[in-house]
Amino acid sequence: MYIVAQWQETDFLTADEEGNPVLSEERQRQLEKALQQLEEAEQYVLVAAINGSYPCYNCKDSTVIYLYKGEVWKYGTTTKGERGRYGNTLANRGLAYRIQYKGTLQACLQEEKRKIFTYALLPENLKRAFPLIRPPGNKVDR
Repeated sequence: MYIVAQWQETDFLTADEEGNPVLSEERQRQLEKALQQLEEAEQYVLVAAINGSYPCYNCKDSTVIYLYKGEVWKYGTTTKGERGRYGNTLANRGLAYRIQYKGTLQACLQEEKRKIFTYALLPENLKRAFPLIRPPGNKVDR
């Protein structure tokens, strides 16, 4: 049994049949949704949808890089899917979203990290006079 100082019901706390504090139904639903998202993540890649110049966060002497259609711009992980993560902005930026792996959030983060680190070895990167340490759109190794 809880020994509780006086408390008032809120939008996140309510009382059970015995008067003990419990999470409200809405707060409990939010918790269950958050826990479920941890089990249903996706690791994705953003690739150039068209040939052109794209922002580059890893270029030594430039803030842009020329990418050919299909070349990697960024690796990422989300629990919200493409629409939840980017809305409708990717087409306007010349990027395409491709799911590479689905699984738990931890497994997706591991895949993302593996791909960011091994990007340096991709043929599309090695053909450059100055290869990049990570994809142009990934600011850090994460």
